Amino acid sequence: MKTKEIISVIIAGILYVLAFPPFDFKPSIYISLVIFLGLILTESKKNALILSLIYGLIIFSLGASWIFNSIYTYGNGGIVISSILTFIFILIQSSYFLIVGFFVNEKYFDDRNIFFIFVPASFWVLMEFTRSNLFTGFPWLIIGHSQIHTIFDNVFPVVGSFFVSYIVVLISTYLALIFFIKQSFIHNKFAFISLVIIISLFQFKTDWTEKSSESMSIAVVQPNIKQDDKFNLSNIEIIKEKYASLSNKLENDLIILPETALPVVHSRGNKFYRDKIIKRADGMISGIFRREGNDIFNSMLLLDESEEYYDKRHLVPFGEYTPFKSLLKPLAQTLDIPMSNLSKGDLEQNSFTFKNFEFIPIICYESAYSSLIETNDEDYSIIVNLSNDSWFGNSFAPYQHLQITQVRAIEFQRNLIRAANTGVSAFIDKNGEIIQKLKFNTLGVIVSNISADRGSTPFSRFGDYPILMLISIIIIFNVVKISKHE
Repeated sequence: MKTKEIISVIIAGILYVLAFPPFDFKPSIYISLVIFLGLILTESKKNALILSLIYGLIIFSLGASWIFNSIYTYGNGGIVISSILTFIFILIQSSYFLIVGFFVNEKYFDDRNIFFIFVPASFWVLMEFTRSNLFTGFPWLIIGHSQIHTIFDNVFPVVGSFFVSYIVVLISTYLALIFFIKQSFIHNKFAFISLVIIISLFQFKTDWTEKSSESMSIAVVQPNIKQDDKFNLSNIEIIKEKYASLSNKLENDLIILPETALPVVHSRGNKFYRDKIIKRADGMISGIFRREGNDIFNSMLLLDESEEYYDKRHLVPFGEYTPFKSLLKPLAQTLDIPMSNLSKGDLEQNSFTFKNFEFIPIICYESAYSSLIETNDEDYSIIVNLSNDSWFGNSFAPYQHLQITQVRAIEFQRNLIRAANTGVSAFIDKNGEIIQKLKFNTLGVIVSNISADRGSTPFSRFGDYPILMLISIIIIFNVVKISKHE
């Protein structure tokens, strides 16, 4: 393997990251994949594995560099521990790319098999799905997410973002084979026709959901409280006053505050919210910490005539709980992150009902998991996402996180309301378009009249099962074929 191959894969990794926020140069994902796939298809298995690992290291070193900021700035880890933990995290995420390099290389490339073009995309989606779910998962920098507001917008509500990843890699594979192995695939009419058919089928826009005839006036509050200030308990009265000054004159149906608005455990009947926040409003949704027995939860509170709760189901490792506690407890004590010993909410929980609308709650990182969102045909519903992205500092993460919530809105064809402590707070329509937003690191309030939708998209009914079944069939046939020739 020559130096130019290493430089090329480094450039490919940089181009991959440029397809995501805050850059959003969507075509660069194709250039990146064409270079990467073209390289590994002409290399030995060993070299393909090395190039795959380098590709992953570049992607996560740049695209998820905010992990270091979270650990170093707010985890009290110091530069040495923070650097080591960040490197381990990036190495683990990069190692998933070895799945692609192991099966997609010169050794296993068969130019006589017209179905080979489907193989790289299948292993790619296997890799994305695995790293999204294994060991709590990290569904970040998923190819499909980068292609929001492109020709694939009609694909999301039918088969979801992993299927979009599949099509993008399929297109890139075809181009890589043309540019790198011209003699073999430039005349592959089957591959070309397959691509045209797949893309054409999804160019017919369908409204899978029905819009409500009524709307609701909703205000989103973004207090812009820095993480260092938020968990300093001497600032609690200052924080309360900030929320009160932003909220007490709002005369909307519903006021929405961000995740864990106050850094203290909520007690039922707390008068602060009723007296200071919803003096003129009919109700409020806010992030809180709440205690039940010996357990403390990262929760969402709906406050109107009564109180309803939702407890976060997918917690962030180390930030909210310690995985493998008997082994890693000393590390958690060293990091000493506030409120990092939380309990996980029950998998089956009810949505909120406020007036005639259902509100589907997801907290922070949960927006990356479509399986946590449930819709139905009877209830008019809106997705509400509360977050505290101040953990990430001034990095790419808040913008990447916003994009992920936009994808969820399209997949379920639901309006989505996002309230984030330091931003980016937004009203997002069912097509994933941002109606209004507050910029990152700004203080303010946005107000909008929001309708709800009922009905189910195909994706909300079947989830990722169609794409998982497709890639399973292709992978099994490919693995069997490989084993017969070895």
